[in-house]
Amino acid sequence: MKKFSIHTLEFRNPVLTASGTFGMGGEFAGLADYSKLGGITLKTVTPTPRAGNLPPRILETPCGLLNSIGLENPGMDELLREINSSHPFRAYDTNIVLSIAGESADDFTRMAEAFIATGDIDMLELNLSCPNIHAGGATFDSDCANVRAIVSAVARLDFPFTVKLSPNQDIVGNSIAAEDAGAHALTISNTFLGMAFDRKTGAPYFRNKVAGFSGPAVKPMALYNIYRVAQKVKIPLIASGGIASTGDAIDFLHAGASFVSIGTMNFVEPGIAEIIADGLTEYLREK
Repeated sequence: MKKFSIHTLEFRNPVLTASGTFGMGGEFAGLADYSKLGGITLKTVTPTPRAGNLPPRILETPCGLLNSIGLENPGMDELLREINSSHPFRAYDTNIVLSIAGESADDFTRMAEAFIATGDIDMLELNLSCPNIHAGGATFDSDCANVRAIVSAVARLDFPFTVKLSPNQDIVGNSIAAEDAGAHALTISNTFLGMAFDRKTGAPYFRNKVAGFSGPAVKPMALYNIYRVAQKVKIPLIASGGIASTGDAIDFLHAGASFVSIGTMNFVEPGIAEIIADGLTEYLREK
């Protein structure tokens, strides 16, 4: 069976978990066998602590989920203290992928350097679909120039990383820019934009009005994005969006993905990534 790798990092299989759906790893300990996964992606961390958005934060929809969490996390310094004092991730027999989101372009490099220095992280995910506070709240990947600047800076560190892009921006253009700037892989993609209304008041359900939409319902759109990006770049693609079964994962491989990332379905069946990993391994062995 073929080997799976991103830059210098090898994976036992092409199945990962998606950031924001697997906590910081400990939440799923005992519910999934990490040794059967290619890797787990931890919740996005920012330079300073974030309380997240005011509730309501989540709404189930037919075949999907709307969320407006707001990147709630304890901040970089607190996570670094935890890593350096207790090394919690060393207990997980799989690759550890840490998702980071800066509040300015320089933050990405500073955070990457700090977490690489711990020796406890195997790969980074640059979440470029987060707001740039110095550009009026626009996402970093709303401008290809931002993508190039951030990716090229982190690429100089020569440490495995993937770039997570939003389907709500020019995902093909941003993918090309990220590859040209030295990205080792691309995560395609983050959530789609969606809305819901309170039927009693007629007001938007979420305080921010819009929310991120994920789950099985987005699979056809995510599959299309993987297919069209795969026509333009040569680096590995990590497919994320609507994967709920081994069959779904196989579809993304056919579309051009090298890896698959299981997200919303972790909330439905905590062991789903392990099930898909077993099924995909068997499929690839037979193939």
